[in-house]
Amino acid sequence: MSAIILGHVRSRRGARRALLMVVAVVGGGLLLGYAAFLRLTRIVPPALPAGASTSGELTVHGARVAFGASWVSRERGIWEYHLSGEPFEMGLAHGRLGNRLLMETDDYMFAEFRRYVPSRLARFAIRLGVLFQHRHLTDHIPLRLQQEMLGLSLGYIDRYEDFLPAYHRTVLYHALHDITQTLERSPLIGCTAFAATRAATLSGHLILGRNFDFEGPPIFDRDKAVLFFRPRGRIPFASVAWTGLMGVVTGLNAEGIFVSVNAARTQDRGQEGIPVELLLREVLERARSLQEAIDLLRQHPVLVPDLYLIGDGKTGEAVVVERSPTRLEVRRGGELLPLTNHGLSQPFVADRENERLRRRTTSGARMARLEELLRQHRGAISPAIAVDILRDRKGAGGVPLGLGNRNAIDALIATHSVVADATALILWVGAGPHASGRYIAFDLRRELRGEDRPHPMDLPEDPLLGSEEYRAWELAMQSLRAAEALRRAGELDRAIEEAARAEGLQPKMPEAHLLLGDLLRQRNDPRRGDAERWRHHYRRFLQEHPPYLDDVERVQQLLQAR
Repeated sequence: MSAIILGHVRSRRGARRALLMVVAVVGGGLLLGYAAFLRLTRIVPPALPAGASTSGELTVHGARVAFGASWVSRERGIWEYHLSGEPFEMGLAHGRLGNRLLMETDDYMFAEFRRYVPSRLARFAIRLGVLFQHRHLTDHIPLRLQQEMLGLSLGYIDRYEDFLPAYHRTVLYHALHDITQTLERSPLIGCTAFAATRAATLSGHLILGRNFDFEGPPIFDRDKAVLFFRPRGRIPFASVAWTGLMGVVTGLNAEGIFVSVNAARTQDRGQEGIPVELLLREVLERARSLQEAIDLLRQHPVLVPDLYLIGDGKTGEAVVVERSPTRLEVRRGGELLPLTNHGLSQPFVADRENERLRRRTTSGARMARLEELLRQHRGAISPAIAVDILRDRKGAGGVPLGLGNRNAIDALIATHSVVADATALILWVGAGPHASGRYIAFDLRRELRGEDRPHPMDLPEDPLLGSEEYRAWELAMQSLRAAEALRRAGELDRAIEEAARAEGLQPKMPEAHLLLGDLLRQRNDPRRGDAERWRHHYRRFLQEHPPYLDDVERVQQLLQAR
């Protein structure tokens, strides 16, 4: 008997050893496979340029802080970066001068990532997917821009190296537009822009306006920046963005070439190409004419569809370049040129995704209102009128909308709002919040060419900014966010209270009625009359010019289902 028992014990020990060996082999294989995956997907930084150094100290000169030949200040209410030199030198200065803001941006982005994706496993899977999909990003990025990104990544204190090295993250940050644009509810599908020239303007100059409606981190609005780049041997230019962005979403160069980008959507998809922010940087650094700008856009493959507003202050001409990974069309509109998020040239009109975007998002509604305003002001458009257009909060036909309605040109979501006189080389940049603050004037002849000129006048803030109406809207938005957070936490009664508070503060806000209807329908307590209440709020939602057709159709179906 003892022999039998001993045999069983040995057998169990052998099985345990075998299991441990299997686990060790599988675990080792997974670790090796993961290491191989990281090696395969790693974006390798370029070598340091010959003679380059990361040493140097910041020096303070009153309100200005300098690093070498570059400096930063906030003397006019907006961060200003003046960056000059070789690519690595400019990037390093950018990182050193913007260290605090870059660290805050990292903290915010990672906190939001954890909030929206609380599962560590899900975050790990997303990370692997992004790494694999975008492993070839630098194949189409010029070496000098890679060197500048290297300098930027080395210039600030990185506390998230365990997630991805700073250089790799910097490259991905500069493809943020391309990565997020494919999302169904992309935070970029909301921009409005226009150009007016010659007889359509009061001065005969080329006047351009744009709201960059990026519903991203609020720090991008609060800490927006005007970055003046003087790359050695290339055209100096100004970019309106935020600390850490060396690409361009809105900009004007010293030759009077203006560029801005509006996200679009088409059926065709790109497999490789240059991130759009870096493509527009190429245009501003190299183009001296409208045709040169178009040619540069045509030369480079792109990952996603976009609409580019391009203007030439010297000739007064402006065009919209409608671009997808496989198509490029140039739309010329004479003296008035409106732009939202859908293409108008024939190949784009025939595209199912473009048409779906026009009908199902706010692009069509904003285009209709923008065309009305441009016709109404034709012949009198000035920088001040351009600001009025960018601040318009009515629907097509002058229909009153609730504050923040996404069908409005000014939906109170702009990360930055800009007016440019490309002929006079002047930018007016809204100090915020959104398009409501004072528009601060920047004379590029003075800033980029060093000409001694009188400062142009700023444009005043919107009277809305200090009003009770605006304060009520802010409180309503806070309650909406609280309601969503409470809903995620399973606190349905408290979520309903916050949503009701938002609706009380802003009765014309469709989102408040929609959320309140959804919450009441989810609770559906007959003792509290929830069935009639959610139907009431759904009907109110449909009356308040809701922005998205998907939501409209869902609510209509729920109301019809008795």
